[in-house]
Amino acid sequence: MSATDAPRAPIATPGTVQTGAREEEAAPLTRAELGVATELFVDVRTRSLLMGEARRRLVTRMVGVPREDQSFLVTMIVIGAVATVLRGFAARPLPRASGADAAIGGSVLNATLRGIAGAPSRNMPLAGALMGFAVLSHSLRPAVAGSAREVRALARGVRAAFGARYRH
Repeated sequence: MSATDAPRAPIATPGTVQTGAREEEAAPLTRAELGVATELFVDVRTRSLLMGEARRRLVTRMVGVPREDQSFLVTMIVIGAVATVLRGFAARPLPRASGADAAIGGSVLNATLRGIAGAPSRNMPLAGALMGFAVLSHSLRPAVAGSAREVRALARGVRAAFGARYRH
């Protein structure tokens, strides 16, 4: 009997385990076996599919276009319509001051601050600007410090959530 006449062993496909005469499904991969990149890809892909489904339902509800007939153009038209409606809710920008208006406002502010500081500030150049900067920086310091604390807390929260989700 030659080597070519011998019975061949069946070739297993990936994901199956041969036990005797029949094949069984292998156990699914555990979380430890999956890489972080794979988990990130799966998360992003899942979110992308969910957002696509939400978009299709929104277009169907707003415009009445069935999901089979939806195209990129229909989606852009709906996004434009939503943006137009939202722009109506936004506050109008304040009118811009002209150069003359800014000069008048600056001289009034300078005179006010020099009036508060008294007669010695008349001989000091840019005394009003210095006092204005001091008042402004003193009043903004708590807001800046609070914002910095909030940003640090947000970064810690993101780090903790990311670590809890993807650390093994």
